[in-house]
Amino acid sequence: MSSLLEHYKVLGVSVGAGIADVTSSYRRLCRIYHPDINKDPDSEELMKRINIAYSVLREKLRREAIFRERQSYPRQPRRYTSQDVRPQSADARKASAEAEKEATPVLHNYFKAIQECDYSGAYNFLSSYDRRYITRQSFIEWRKSVSRLYPMSEFQITGGQPGVTVSFSDGKTHIACKFRVIVTEEDVVDDRKQSGEIEKMVIYENGLWRVFLGYKGVGELTRGFDERFEARRKRDITRRWEEYYTGLYPEYDMLNIAGMRKSVSREIYRQKRFGGTMTFAVISVKAGSIKGAGQDELLHSAARTIVGELRETDIAAYAGDGVFVILFVELRKKNAGGILARLVETIRRNAGPQLGVRAEIEYEYQSWAGSSFADMDSMNKVLKKFRKKM
Repeated sequence: MSSLLEHYKVLGVSVGAGIADVTSSYRRLCRIYHPDINKDPDSEELMKRINIAYSVLREKLRREAIFRERQSYPRQPRRYTSQDVRPQSADARKASAEAEKEATPVLHNYFKAIQECDYSGAYNFLSSYDRRYITRQSFIEWRKSVSRLYPMSEFQITGGQPGVTVSFSDGKTHIACKFRVIVTEEDVVDDRKQSGEIEKMVIYENGLWRVFLGYKGVGELTRGFDERFEARRKRDITRRWEEYYTGLYPEYDMLNIAGMRKSVSREIYRQKRFGGTMTFAVISVKAGSIKGAGQDELLHSAARTIVGELRETDIAAYAGDGVFVILFVELRKKNAGGILARLVETIRRNAGPQLGVRAEIEYEYQSWAGSSFADMDSMNKVLKKFRKKM
């Protein structure tokens, strides 16, 4: 590949995308096409192209960032004007010390929430002036975007300047405390730590101390995150509906085996990433000596029973020839046998005395929990006993 445009196409990002988007897209593609995960013979060659595109774009963006830092830009005007008040009396010094003592825990809790990725909790510490310009969802998406590239590892509040008054454009004046905070971040691109000192202000409004960000362009900054979040949400909803309809077995209102494979792959990744339990079961319903329309009636009754008995988190599919596949999410092995036995009895009872008694129903299952992780090969071993494969 010689064209820079081709590198953007390989990673699936638009021309001019930032390092956060490039890195996020690269990691997403690695989780899909890495040879250890994707058994497609072409995945190794595709992974090489992805690695080359990422290294080229990362180096390009790094050089551009260095160049921008060397340029001299005029300082942006602040949204507020501050005026230092130097206390002279003992009472004033005592009041300033009390203000600093009350404001410090608020700033500490704000940075602690960001460090623990509790961005919704951090938003609760913001002042009403910041909340005019930034919504909760915008703040969360903004902080997620920053932490993907520079996750905070530690912070230290080194003290600040109490007894400051701040005047805002609405004519209100608030008591404030300025603090210096040393923040250490993990640079995931260069695999190293970097520290820097930032200034944060905590203002006293409506009887509470609140963190004041004070970004002049905070509305413009977060509007882009709002638009990206909404576009991604619509795109995800459209993709899920497309996957559902293309993987549906309409006759039984279940997924077909191809749709089940997609759902199983997604749940396997979640279990490996976040832990939990999972049970994969196969139920075979054979008509036996039942002929003609009775066979179809039996299978339709079994399908309705299975769908009606499942929870919202469980997934069912029809593999053909009377074989039903069920993925029980968060179901342990000690409970699986009893649930499946009761499900078989319910299938017989709902089929009626003529069909249920003469039907031949078998089931097989396997469970994973704790350090045991599910995989597609183990599930196919269960299906192989019924001459099926995902």
